[in-house]
Amino acid sequence: MTTPSLQLFKYGRWLFDIDGAMRLLEKRPRTAEQAPVDDWSAAYHLSLLRPDYDGPSWCPVFGPDQSHFSAEHAMGTDLSQPVIIATLEFDSGPARLLIDGVHRMYRAMVEGCPTLPAHVLTVAETATIRVH
Repeated sequence: MTTPSLQLFKYGRWLFDIDGAMRLLEKRPRTAEQAPVDDWSAAYHLSLLRPDYDGPSWCPVFGPDQSHFSAEHAMGTDLSQPVIIATLEFDSGPARLLIDGVHRMYRAMVEGCPTLPAHVLTVAETATIRVH
């Protein structure tokens, strides 16, 4: 018997349980919102993830770097599957963070899709899937 892999998203010192988010969404279905591809692509610097990128090295604040990203995989993803966006609470108010679907967002950017379907978690839901 094999143990299923735990899909995680890392943001700074925080880890988010993507499998837990998917289970939560199965239990609490919702209508997908439309996430603007240009905004998320810019925030995650997805234009730098081209296979032919030969610029200076860089370290993303969030999202993948060249060593953890496959453009080939991205181009085979299903754009109809909603991405998952977490909502975090800060002193300045709530902020959203794309925690699942960076490869889909990349494909949408390359193909010029204006939006992708997204399931947005509340602050309380996000707290339940934060590992630490």
